[in-house]
Amino acid sequence: MTVRKPRKRGAVTVTVPHKPVPKGRPRMTRRGRVFTPQRTLDAEALVRQAWGNRRKFDGAVGIEITFSNDRTHIRVFPYEGESKLRGDIDNYIKTIMDGLNGCAWEDDKQVLYVVAEKA
Repeated sequence: MTVRKPRKRGAVTVTVPHKPVPKGRPRMTRRGRVFTPQRTLDAEALVRQAWGNRRKFDGAVGIEITFSNDRTHIRVFPYEGESKLRGDIDNYIKTIMDGLNGCAWEDDKQVLYVVAEKA
């Protein structure tokens, strides 16, 4: 695999000054309606609030995220390249991580560092 170098010129960096929240699984009401847990919705709103009115990128982007106990640092930057893969990169990562549970490690919560690229 050839790793392309990101163009970090034009990067936007933001800090979300709150403890990171893992995305909650969708829930279902007794009537069969699916919904996202409120804790997840609140966390996503904090990320959008931290981004504010900063620029919206066109084309391919890269992202670097650092989670700590009391904040999340996010850096988004232009990225050269394209992919014929259509799915979201986080869904590809999740498939691999879940598939390795119990064989490469006990649980994917042990993984502290991930680098991924859609080529």
